[in-house]
Amino acid sequence: MEEADRVLALPAPGLLLQATRADGIVRLHNHGSDHVRPHEGETAAEDDPHYGRQAYSTRTGPTAPGNTADNHLSVHTGGRRSVRRRVHPLGAGHGDGWGWAASWHRPVFTGGPPMVPGLRGESVTVVHGRYELRAHRVVGAPAGARLGLTGWATGPEESLTSALYGLHGWDDACPELVRAPQGTAWTPWARLPRLTGGCGGTSVHVALASLTAEPGAAPLSEAVAEVLVDGATVEVTWADTGTRTRIAFDPVGVRHTER
Repeated sequence: MEEADRVLALPAPGLLLQATRADGIVRLHNHGSDHVRPHEGETAAEDDPHYGRQAYSTRTGPTAPGNTADNHLSVHTGGRRSVRRRVHPLGAGHGDGWGWAASWHRPVFTGGPPMVPGLRGESVTVVHGRYELRAHRVVGAPAGARLGLTGWATGPEESLTSALYGLHGWDDACPELVRAPQGTAWTPWARLPRLTGGCGGTSVHVALASLTAEPGAAPLSEAVAEVLVDGATVEVTWADTGTRTRIAFDPVGVRHTER
C-alpha cells in the first residue's frame, strides 16, 4: 500500500481488506468471523464488539458496550434493537482496485424472544478506492419495523473524517450524528453517523461509507453518478471512473464492469 491502494478478499474466513495509500488506513470488512461456537445458541447478551461489527480499521476502535454500535446494521421492532451474532459467509472476491464480500445473519434481540421467525439480514460490501458501498436486504421484517445503519466512530480531535450517505431505502440521504459517550480505544468519546429507514416485509437499502485521513476529501454525494434498484438487484455507476457495480441478492453475486 506504500505504492498504491490495495484490495484483498479472503473467501475462506469471509473477510475483505481495503488499504488506501493516501492516508495509510487499512480496513477489514467482516463477513464471516464471529464469536459463536458451532454448538452454541445465539443470545444478544453475549454480543461481542470485537466480532459483531461489519467493519474494523487500523485507526478506529469499536464503540464501548452500552453505546451506539459503530459499523452496525440493526433491526428495530417492538421497542427492541437487534445485534449480529452468528455470521454466515456468502462469498468474497476482488479484481483490479475493487473487491467484495457478503454474508447473512439472523437478527438477535434482548428482552423477549431472541429471534423473529423468518427474519433475516443479508449484507454485501463492495470497496472502490476509499469508498465502501454497503447494500443490505432485510427479509421477513414485521410490519412497522425500522432499520438502522451506522458508520465509523471517530473522536472530535482526531484527524479523521467518517462519512455515511444514503443512496436507497433510507428516510434521508444525510445521516444524523450520534454520540458514543464512552468512546473507543482511540478516543475518550466519539461520534458516528447513522441512517434509518422503514424495513417491513422485504426491503433493500444501499449506502456509501468512508473513513479517511486525507484532507479535503470530496463528499460522498459526488462519488456515485447513478443508482438503480430493481427488486433484489442493485446497480451503481461510479462517478470517477464510469465503472458499474451490480449486486444481486437472489442468489448473491457481484460484478464490476467498465461502462
